[in-house]
Amino acid sequence: MRISPWFVALSLAVASSVNAVPAPLQKRNAFEDELKALWTAAIQKKDCGSCVAALVGVKDLAYLNQNWVLDAVNDLCPSLTNQTADVCSGLVYSQGPTFLNSLISADITGGDGKQICFQTTGACPAPAISSGTLTFPKPRPANTSAPAPNGTQVDILHLSDWHVDDLYVPGSEAACNKPMCCRKYADSPVTPTRPASSWGDFFCDSPLKLGQDLLKYVPSVASPNFVIMTGDIPPHDVWLANQSTVVPDEAEAYAVMATLGAKIYPTVGNHEAGPPNLFPTVASGGNISWLYDGLAQEWSRWLPPDAVNSVKNYGAYTTSPQPGFRIISLNTNFCYTLNFYLYAHTDDYDPNGMLNWLITQLQAAEDAKERVWIIGHVGPSQTDCIQNWSALYYQVIQRYSPHVVAEQFFGHTHYDEFALFYNSTTKNAQTAISTSWIGPSVTPYVNLNPGFRVYKVDAGNWNIYDSLTYVADLNQAAAWDAAGSSPNWHLEYSARQAYGAYVPVAANQPLSASWWHQVTMAFESNSTAFQQYWTYRGKSANMTGSCEANTTCPADTICNLRAGNSSDTCSHITFSIRSSDDEQVNADVISGLRSHFKRAPLKPWDKKLCGGIFRTHTEENVFASI
Repeated sequence: MRISPWFVALSLAVASSVNAVPAPLQKRNAFEDELKALWTAAIQKKDCGSCVAALVGVKDLAYLNQNWVLDAVNDLCPSLTNQTADVCSGLVYSQGPTFLNSLISADITGGDGKQICFQTTGACPAPAISSGTLTFPKPRPANTSAPAPNGTQVDILHLSDWHVDDLYVPGSEAACNKPMCCRKYADSPVTPTRPASSWGDFFCDSPLKLGQDLLKYVPSVASPNFVIMTGDIPPHDVWLANQSTVVPDEAEAYAVMATLGAKIYPTVGNHEAGPPNLFPTVASGGNISWLYDGLAQEWSRWLPPDAVNSVKNYGAYTTSPQPGFRIISLNTNFCYTLNFYLYAHTDDYDPNGMLNWLITQLQAAEDAKERVWIIGHVGPSQTDCIQNWSALYYQVIQRYSPHVVAEQFFGHTHYDEFALFYNSTTKNAQTAISTSWIGPSVTPYVNLNPGFRVYKVDAGNWNIYDSLTYVADLNQAAAWDAAGSSPNWHLEYSARQAYGAYVPVAANQPLSASWWHQVTMAFESNSTAFQQYWTYRGKSANMTGSCEANTTCPADTICNLRAGNSSDTCSHITFSIRSSDDEQVNADVISGLRSHFKRAPLKPWDKKLCGGIFRTHTEENVFASI
């Protein structure tokens, strides 16, 4: 066990003190004061050395007494974040123990500290990718190609980030002092400053009736052959969420979705865990079988027995909706940067063997000449995915695309986005091999319209020939209430029509990765085309900040669209506490957990809406936890 010099010096100072305070309490106070000083310095300096030093201090005190660490952080939290005491304590005492246990196992001064500070805060520079090169069961066959279409198109519904809040109360405060509003909290005002509509609010998760109304609308525009649901059922009350809240949330949501009548193929999101984000590995210890067993039971209405058993083991499964076609549902929480279990063993590049399992399934599909869709929640292209894991996943896609992997689907960002994969370091239309479709969220949280997608898919090659995004204009919610009407669900845009105006595509050709790369080229040369994408990205709510041509925003955004590998993105992990005098607060609002650090001022386009910084509406600040 390594003890740092400051720890020894402080111990000697405490031991030699003649202060009248009882020794155990004196010792605790001295250690907590030193820890608070380190943590405060790290927050103020926002640099790599200070961040690592704070982790060393946390680890050293955790050796002595983990509760002291948690108490110290909990004491600091309200003043540093402007969050209420209940939110602070809920986060610190639910997330903190896992983080501390991982720190105790990690080699903080040997490189793990810089890795943790980079992936969770951006305080350190990105370490070099060290996950190496994969070895596959068989070499890639020569002269591979995707199968031809058969001319029969089917509708596929894509839902993501459901986040329906059963505790949503119409008329409650929608501009509250909590990370998520539209609930009756103990300290809620008697007379709200902005009453929540019955249909939802831009700073709240969805009321149940909004989700139900969406599902009621779907049959009027599509007859889904099946549905993919790319994760996140529970609401964003992450300081309260636990097993007892998650289990009924999951049960109710999937029962509601079942009313569609079509088979649903789900995947597990970071909010499915309770507390959120924390998915233990075999190496880390811990048990989340309650979640996997519960999901297996809920999903058994759509999955065959072998897939159900796989869910119980991995939180992942594979199934074949019809001959020649396979869906692989991944548990990408094993690459999620806020899954604190992962930092105990940063050199375990494939936690729980998820990538090895994926390779096994893809090799079997290649041998059987099957087409494959990969679905997951946290996309490997996102900064939320640990870079070493993402680099290995990218190799898998390069090996099995485009002849096996037809399409990929993820969620988590809440935006309407995509990301591209290439078979070369040179990124152009000729080297583009696969598209990651990032589905828009059902929840409007935060500053977005609720939405969903319908894909037009050829049942021969299982490629997408059009992507139709539907939204409802939530700024009209008060009018819907006043008129006793329902949301105005409508087609926002067709990708083929909207972007085909700039890059024509033949009717018998899919919206391929090559075509999408050419679309990004149109974004570079045509400001109108890019601004159209920016509007659609925010589901036409027009509340996510501007992306002006005289900034680096357009170039950063286009770079990200071409970054199937998270280390290739031009967004930065730059998370911070913001106050009411900061500009572009609305554009930086994110939900979930992040750190106190930032390396540079946040850009309005560098943001994540799920699993990131918290916002307190009335204080106009964002919160980050341990």
